[in-house]
Amino acid sequence: MRDVNKIIVHCSDSDWGSRNEINDWHAENGWKSPSGISIGYHYVINNCYPDYWRLTERKPDPESDGLVEEGRPEEEIGSHAYGQNSVSIGICLIGKTQFTATQLYSMKDLVNDIRGRYNLAIEDVYGHRDFSEKECPNLDTELLRDFIDIG
Repeated sequence: MRDVNKIIVHCSDSDWGSRNEINDWHAENGWKSPSGISIGYHYVINNCYPDYWRLTERKPDPESDGLVEEGRPEEEIGSHAYGQNSVSIGICLIGKTQFTATQLYSMKDLVNDIRGRYNLAIEDVYGHRDFSEKECPNLDTELLRDFIDIG
């Protein structure tokens, strides 16, 4: 197991998407892990628009909402936060500035599971914005931590 000391939450900056879509986007950037996976995040949490067609046709997929998909294996270094990849787990919420309640509760459960496995405190949970000039994930880090840490 790698020495992980933080979890970094991101957003996709798109209103639709899935693990496979992000994998394709990251492949276009030439990113590849040792196992040949392009996606830089370890997990993706879907909204109800897993593809562009569903978004444009306004045909949400309720089964997709909050679905947690595995991306890059946890034992592999991610490619999601410059300077932090070797010591972090990256989670991406599909969305720009709005996320569903189902997504947020799935994120909470996932983050708390990872925290337990790596013995991480709530202060070890960050938004990408804490390591970048981007606003990603468009959630205030303290509010994010408060939500995750509520029993």
